[in-house]
Amino acid sequence: MKNIFQRNWYIEVRRSDNGQLQAKTSYVDTTREATAHLLVDVNSFIIEEALWEEQKSSKPIGARTRQVTPLQGSEAYFSSGPALREAATFLKDPLAVPLFSETVKGIIQAETFLLSERGYSSEDEYDQKWTNFYLGSCRYYSNLDKVTMSWYEHVGESKRSGNLFVRFKTQSLFELREGQYLLIGNLSDSFHEVNVRLKLDEFTVKEADGVLLRTPDIICREAASLLVNLHGLDIRGISKKELARLLGKGQGCVHVIDLVSDCTQILDTLVRKVV
Repeated sequence: MKNIFQRNWYIEVRRSDNGQLQAKTSYVDTTREATAHLLVDVNSFIIEEALWEEQKSSKPIGARTRQVTPLQGSEAYFSSGPALREAATFLKDPLAVPLFSETVKGIIQAETFLLSERGYSSEDEYDQKWTNFYLGSCRYYSNLDKVTMSWYEHVGESKRSGNLFVRFKTQSLFELREGQYLLIGNLSDSFHEVNVRLKLDEFTVKEADGVLLRTPDIICREAASLLVNLHGLDIRGISKKELARLLGKGQGCVHVIDLVSDCTQILDTLVRKVV
């Protein structure tokens, strides 16, 4: 078995001493290294500063650091999609969207520990807001009658200082033998731990499995069984929307779906190599 490509992500959100959040996503793959930085107001989640740092690139541009002005003044929350796409156009780099998107996702996760700053009077009020917002969206929020543990019972606290949220993600592509490949994806963060494995014959899935090692409730772990729905599928260029459908949509796990999507994206490297 030979490792032929891998990529690694590190997402971190920290509370500074002056009422701001410092958030970043550091990314390294076999050919590139870059970091997306956001400085965000802790109450409004308005982006005060956005930086793109390129340490190593497949393009002949060398190292660079740039202010990403299209993101300044926008909200680092669910509505940030258009601003992220504008940032990618500004930087002329499609990698900017996933890196800044992961940074925003980290800020949203860190809200768990910012109740008073975000206008919530209690853990229950915050929990209810998320229940209403996410109802039916994943296995946890589609089976609330079966859930045995609340969000804060899982998290264990609602107050943190300093480091608020951390996430590690890795995707690796291995060549098993000629024409056979193995894709492995791992996610570990402050609240979750997920692993997926796809064995491929050329680009067709022959085996697919995974495990959710740490989840908000045990019911979430049932979503791993849906990976069998990928068997026999040619996953080149498959959309995330189609993956979500195959992996259960509201009865699946968003982190499993995201991780499989991350894994399928690196097949482009293999396609270019073969073609």
